[in-house]
Amino acid sequence: MTFPVGHTKAATDRPVTLVNAFSVPMTQKNRFLSRWKDNARCMTMAAGFIRARMLQAVNENAELTFINVAEWESGTALDAARTNPEWKQSIQRMNDDPALDVTALPMVYRTVIDAAPGDLLP
Repeated sequence: MTFPVGHTKAATDRPVTLVNAFSVPMTQKNRFLSRWKDNARCMTMAAGFIRARMLQAVNENAELTFINVAEWESGTALDAARTNPEWKQSIQRMNDDPALDVTALPMVYRTVIDAAPGDLLP
């Protein structure tokens, strides 16, 4: 698996969303999701974790086949969760898995526009 080394610190007390786009060969889908669940189990127990969703592209020929969207109460909570040795080990297991040919593109975002049904946006 190709995963960027090190993470940009979120370093904010405001809410953040981690968006991680994955390129996964469809033949490796089940193995990837199993490894991702191992990783997610660590994060779901972390202070400040709100929720995570894994999205799969409808088109199986998509370059980015899976998107993880994880919401956190704050960037500092996410930063703290990333120091968990168990989480680091789960990432290492995914990186070291010779049966996975996955590329990950993670980035932390903050909400700048939030629209709901019927909202009139200026």
